[in-house]
Amino acid sequence: FDWGSVAWVFLLVAFFWIQGNRSGVAAAGMMDAAAVTRGEWWRLFTAIFLHADIGHLVANAGFGLVLLGLAKGAYGTGVGLLSAYLAGVGGNVLAWLIDPNHLSLGASGMVMGCVGLLAAQAVSLSRDRPRLPKPMLAGLAAGVMLFLLLGSSSSPQTDLVAHAGGFIAGVLLGTLLTQ
Repeated sequence: FDWGSVAWVFLLVAFFWIQGNRSGVAAAGMMDAAAVTRGEWWRLFTAIFLHADIGHLVANAGFGLVLLGLAKGAYGTGVGLLSAYLAGVGGNVLAWLIDPNHLSLGASGMVMGCVGLLAAQAVSLSRDRPRLPKPMLAGLAAGVMLFLLLGSSSSPQTDLVAHAGGFIAGVLLGTLLTQ
């Protein structure tokens, strides 16, 4: 576990404070697929640091603290953080590709990316024991179950596409990193 994930939580809180005290920050940085199509590509990256309300922030920060800490512990501080962030961006890219009117914000795609990164570690276990696919299948199944439990809420505000995209991007990045 890498306790540096606490700094990421403080960063989310700082952006939430800025967002609450500066008008237009959320509108300028949220994931807006139409704006991305018009060339505002940075929204794929900035939306991760913005949150709709305090409950949204607390949920992402709480789960993110644990899952990002585990991902950073598994892959290294810098690689783990960058991979999780890129997985979150991957979730936004998928949302942009699927829905031209998509609007969202939040770090949950990045958090689901951490689940994918952790699930991908099971692939490296299978390389150590090529005759035993059980560890690989068990790890991937555990990752899918965590994704379903944490990332597939039936709430209308839940961004299922970004969650799924973050998870898939996390699995892909984790698989590449464990090669």
